[in-house]
Amino acid sequence: MARTRRWPALAVLTLALVVTGACGGSGSDETGEGPPSDQACPVDALDSASGPTEVVLWYQLNGKAAETLEKMVGQYNASQDRVRVRAELQGSSYDELLNAYEQAIPSGQLPDLLVAEDTATQFLIDSGTVLPAQSCFDADGLSTDGFVPAAVNHYSVDGALWPGSVSVSDLLTYYNANHLRRAGLDPADPPQTLDDVRAMAESIKAAGVTDTPVVLLMDSWLVETQLTGSKQSIVDNDNGYGDGETTEATFDTDTTRTVFDWIDSMTDEGLLLPVQATPGNFDHYFAMAAQKASITIETSVASTTIQEVLGGRAVAGAPGPDEIDRSGLDIAAAPVFGVDAAGKAQIGGNGFWMTTAGTDAEKAGTWDLIKWWNAEPQQVQWHVEGSYLPFLTAAAESPDIRAFWDTTLAGGFLRIAYEEFASGVDPDFSGALIGPYDEFRASMRDALASVAFQDGDPSTAIATARDETTEAITRYNDAEF
Repeated sequence: MARTRRWPALAVLTLALVVTGACGGSGSDETGEGPPSDQACPVDALDSASGPTEVVLWYQLNGKAAETLEKMVGQYNASQDRVRVRAELQGSSYDELLNAYEQAIPSGQLPDLLVAEDTATQFLIDSGTVLPAQSCFDADGLSTDGFVPAAVNHYSVDGALWPGSVSVSDLLTYYNANHLRRAGLDPADPPQTLDDVRAMAESIKAAGVTDTPVVLLMDSWLVETQLTGSKQSIVDNDNGYGDGETTEATFDTDTTRTVFDWIDSMTDEGLLLPVQATPGNFDHYFAMAAQKASITIETSVASTTIQEVLGGRAVAGAPGPDEIDRSGLDIAAAPVFGVDAAGKAQIGGNGFWMTTAGTDAEKAGTWDLIKWWNAEPQQVQWHVEGSYLPFLTAAAESPDIRAFWDTTLAGGFLRIAYEEFASGVDPDFSGALIGPYDEFRASMRDALASVAFQDGDPSTAIATARDETTEAITRYNDAEF
């Protein structure tokens, strides 16, 4: 599906200051309607490099995923002597990472590789600062056929895959099975719908197990998942994936109102503890760990971190072993609950974006790392230790992954996540493509916060977020040369 976007003013500045080092040249095509996806990729440039080539990688991850990324970068460095990768943590959230990247564009002090959330796709392409990985696949004679089709489609524009690798995740329901048992509920029958969650929360509260049985981060993906899983668009123009121009928000729907009304009533009745969606806020994790809540929603990437914490190991960004009483914690996972059914999901995670800022050797070194990362042993490790679902289709059939699923707590959680991804994500409707995605999410967070913390009217909050998003899209479209 073709997707065309006029470049914003930021791209003009980028072209002047940054892209001078891009291989094969960079800039708009003759119509000024976007960066070309057929830029040459210097895959052989390491052959003529003198000495090791340094590649800088920027990322933002927490818990076991961050530890695993750093560990795997070290393994790559030890596996060969032509490239040295330096991984640098940028902030405590994807928003902070993207802000750091935007601020670095005018000076050209960009990393060679950016591990950025999927929501940054349209902005990164329009910025003119990233090289389409498709050009590297083509130059190296490699195909993308072996990767998960839904992920390839999600990150492809005009038939070209832009990030060189993809870390896939989705959302799961996590719950304390011990709390359900104490309330007379069957922990083998987790909640499927919003109504199920309410009924369970009422039983848990009535049994005196917890005062506020449900804890949820008031983040935009709470609504996005329900809309995407129900094949309802967030914006027009085929959810941003069409041939025309995206012009307005479309998420003011019955589904969105159902979610907001549910949050409003659950909070009013003391069944839901809302948590502010601010960078680095893990209060919902702490509420579950301290047994002040029984049910939450979070990314599948939390699986290995949960396993490590329950095993008494300290993990950065998670409650420490001395901060929790593990004796009453029996954490289980299930497909994410929804408005009318469980397991409806959208693609989450991140892409590995090659930037245009470096020399040919640095681009070639970045591509070499990506090829290594996409190989089956590394895809297995990224799943088993880092909790990301395999991008390489064959990795999911690996005996190591199958054994991991069968024998470990985290593996059992991730089997659920992979099956949810395989059956609950439509390859042709996996999420929205929005230029000012960060502004959309900020408006949605504000809307959720106004209802959860300020007793705001749900319909008014949704309408405000809709209007703000449409205005943001208009500004984005008008910022052109």
